[in-house]
Amino acid sequence: MQEIIDSYLSQYLPRRDILHRLPVSIPISKFWPELQRARKERAEELPLVSATGETFGWVLTENIVAQSEDILSLSRRDLPLDGQEYHDAMADALIDEAIYSSVIEGAFTTKQEAKEFINDGRPPKNKSEQMVKNNYEALTYVLEHIDEPITSKTIFDIFAHVTKDTLERSVPTDAYRSEAVYVQSARGDIIHTAPPADKVTAMMDALIGFIQTSELPPLIKACVAHFYFVYVHPFEDGNGRTARALSYMILLQAGYDFFRYFSISGVIAEERAKYYKAIKDVEDDDFDMTYFIDYYTGMLARALARMKERLFDKATLEQTLKRLEAEGANARLISGAEWILTSGKATITIKAWQDKYNVALETARQDLFKLEEFGILRRKIVKRKYVFEIILV
Repeated sequence: MQEIIDSYLSQYLPRRDILHRLPVSIPISKFWPELQRARKERAEELPLVSATGETFGWVLTENIVAQSEDILSLSRRDLPLDGQEYHDAMADALIDEAIYSSVIEGAFTTKQEAKEFINDGRPPKNKSEQMVKNNYEALTYVLEHIDEPITSKTIFDIFAHVTKDTLERSVPTDAYRSEAVYVQSARGDIIHTAPPADKVTAMMDALIGFIQTSELPPLIKACVAHFYFVYVHPFEDGNGRTARALSYMILLQAGYDFFRYFSISGVIAEERAKYYKAIKDVEDDDFDMTYFIDYYTGMLARALARMKERLFDKATLEQTLKRLEAEGANARLISGAEWILTSGKATITIKAWQDKYNVALETARQDLFKLEEFGILRRKIVKRKYVFEIILV
C-alpha cells in the first residue's frame, strides 16, 4: 500500500477521486486515513485558520514545483517588449481582465462595447457594463498603488471600486460585512457558508499580516491570498473580483510584469468548474490548501504557455534578428534565420537551404556555417553528411 500512498503524494487528488482509482483490494476507509497522515507529515502550516479554528496547510508537491518553475523561467528571460504592438497587447489584456473577472460573476459584454465605455468615456448602459468598468478602475488602482504595501485600506479601496453602483443596497465601503453570507450555485444550492461576521475582522487581519510578512514565494502567496479571501468572503458582494485584483497586485509587486500581457480571469472563466472544484476540495479535506495551489499554479502555467507562443516567442525572434543585423549578417542570413526559427523543424540541411534560396552548394554550406557562428545552428554529421540542429533561442 505504501507504493500507492507515495503515488498520491505526488498526484494530489481528493478522496472522492481516489475512491474510483483504488484497487478493489484496498478499501478507501483504510487507505484514506493513511494517506492523510502521510500528507500532514509533509505539510507546512499557514498562519490562517478556518471559521472553526482549524489551521490551513499545504504540501509542496512535485507538480507545484514543476508548474512554478515553468512560470519563473519566463521571469528570468530578458526580453525587450517594446513597441506599439506590445503596449497594445498590455492595454488589451487589462480590458480582458476587467471583462472576464465580471463574466465569472455573471456579467456579459463584448470587448468592443467595453472599449467604447472604457476608452471613449461612454457611460455604462447596464449593470454588466458597470461591473466591467468598475473592474477596470480597480485594476488601474492596483497599478497606481503598486509600490505601496497591501493594507486593509487597499482592500477596502479595491472593494469600493469593484462594487460602485452595482449593489442592491448601500453598504459601507470601509468596513467588512456585518451579516451572514452564503454562496449559492446556479441551481440555488448553498455551496459555501462564509465564516460568521464577528470573525471576519480577525481573519482578514491575519490575511493582511500573512501578505505583508510571509516569506513564501510570491506565486504561492498569491494563491493562498486568493483562496483565503474567497473563503472568508469579507463583503456581501464583490468578493471574487476583489480577490482576483488582490492576487494580481501581489504578483505584480513581486516583479512578474509578464502577467500584464494576458488575462488571468480569462483562463479562470474557461475553467470555472475546475476553479470552484479546487476551492471545494480544500474545504472538504481538512483545509488542505494544496488542491487550490496546485490548480492555480497550473492555470497560470497554462496561460503563460499560450502567451509565450503568442507574444514572447515573437519578441525573442525579433531580438535575435536584430542581433544578427548588428553583428553584420547579410539580408539572406537574416531572412534564413527567421525562416528556420519559425519552421517548427528540429534540423535543416544544406540541400534545403540551397533549394530555398537558389544558391550554389558551397554558398549554402558557408551560409549555414555562419549561422552556426551566430549561435542559431549546431552542426552534426549524419551518414557522412552535415545536418544542422536548430537552436531555439
